[in-house]
Amino acid sequence: MSPALPRATALPRATAVLRVARLDLTLLWRNRTALFTAAGLPVLFAAMLVPVRGQKIDGVDGALLQGTGHLGFFLVFAVFMNLVNVFTARREDRTLKRLRGTALSDAEIVAGGVLTATALYAVQAVALLVLLGAAMGGRVPADPVLVLAGLAGGAAVFAILAFAVSGVTPNAELAQLTVLPIMFGCMLGAGVVLPLDGLPGWLQEACRWVPLSPVVEIVRTGYFGQDFVHRAGHPAVGLGEGWLTCVRPFLLLAFWVAFGRILATRWFRWEPRHA
Repeated sequence: MSPALPRATALPRATAVLRVARLDLTLLWRNRTALFTAAGLPVLFAAMLVPVRGQKIDGVDGALLQGTGHLGFFLVFAVFMNLVNVFTARREDRTLKRLRGTALSDAEIVAGGVLTATALYAVQAVALLVLLGAAMGGRVPADPVLVLAGLAGGAAVFAILAFAVSGVTPNAELAQLTVLPIMFGCMLGAGVVLPLDGLPGWLQEACRWVPLSPVVEIVRTGYFGQDFVHRAGHPAVGLGEGWLTCVRPFLLLAFWVAFGRILATRWFRWEPRHA
């Protein structure tokens, strides 16, 4: 069979996903509450970097330490909270049901929403990296590929968790409440604002199982070129050593992807809950 056939059939699928993504972006723009959550809250958190600029926290500049934590934490706003709201609202107003009655596949329907959320997050991440380098005394990441891999893994985790949480969320109004446990858990337990080194050993180990923790560890290791996974002194690591250092965080991301998929398969709903 000619290899041109798969490429010919892939183009309409990509076009369908882009159309769904454009629809999601339009709906996001019209929903001011969801827009503020996805785009406004990250601006407020970025402003929090100014007071700690120049302060040494955990051996590095406080603004850069928190900024690299925010690179991961923005996934909670742009991907997780955004998608929980989108899929809950679409389910309850029967948009998901109507879309399933079209030529779109289930994968294309969900991929459009994920594409919009990850594109929004990508813009925020690039803007934050520019801010860290231009105004906070930052630098080009020591290993940008490692940083990108960690953020991509985090996006996959929080997209899958969003599918699961949307399934147990009764309506779009309550979506802002059902996401709070994961949001606060990630903010307090993943070392976003303050490092975890000062916590008791057992609590540090527990915090490493928070779904955002491996993202933050990978991003900081890749950004600073230092070990933010195993050693409290954060010694410098080379390119290859940085990847070996992050084996455990990557395995934790793989665990959350698998566990989140189980939850999403069990809980995600296409029909309204009152149907």
